[in-house]
Amino acid sequence: MADDSTDTAFGFILFILFLALLGYAAGGISSSSSTAGTTGGTSQSLPPLSGTSVQSCTGTLKQDEPASSTSPSLNLKVYVDPADPGRKCATATKDLTQQPAGTVKVTLAYTADKTQMVSNTDDQSASVQVTGTDNYCVSAVGEIVGSGVRVTIPKVVEPCTMTGPAMQPANPMPGITARSDHKEEEEGY
Repeated sequence: MADDSTDTAFGFILFILFLALLGYAAGGISSSSSTAGTTGGTSQSLPPLSGTSVQSCTGTLKQDEPASSTSPSLNLKVYVDPADPGRKCATATKDLTQQPAGTVKVTLAYTADKTQMVSNTDDQSASVQVTGTDNYCVSAVGEIVGSGVRVTIPKVVEPCTMTGPAMQPANPMPGITARSDHKEEEEGY
C-alpha cells in the first residue's frame, strides 16, 4: 500500500514539473505585473509613461480636431517633436466665442494601457507632454470637465505598436524554442 501512494505522489510531482517546464517554454518570463496588451499567454508591458504639464506645445502639428458639431466648443491639437519622435504634446482649448462652463482637461495615454496617462487642467487651455513613446500607440483626449464635451484622437501617430516586446526566457533549455507573439490588439481610447 505504501508503494501505491509513493508512486502516486511521484507521478503527481512529475506532472507538475512537466506543466512548469511547458509554461516556461511557451510563455517566457514576465517583466512586469502589468498585463496590458497580453496576447497568447505572454506578458507584454509598455515602458512607464513619463510626462508633465507644459505652457504650450512645440513641434510639428500631427493632428488637429477642430471644433465641430460633436464638440462645438473644444479644439484638440497634437504635436510631435521632429528631433525626438517619442516626445508628443497635446493642447485642448475652449472656443472663445461659446465659453462653455467647466475647466479644460487634456490627457495623453498609451492606447493599450489607459492606466498610464499624463493629464493637465486649466480654465481656458491646457497642454501636456510625454516622452519615451517612440513607436508606441498614444491616444489624446480633450474635454471640458462637467459639460460632456469630449474630443478623442485614438492614435496620435501611425503606424505604432500597441504593446512592448514579450520577455524571453533568460536561458532557454536545449531543444525548446521560446515563442514570441507580436499580434496587435487594437483598442480605441
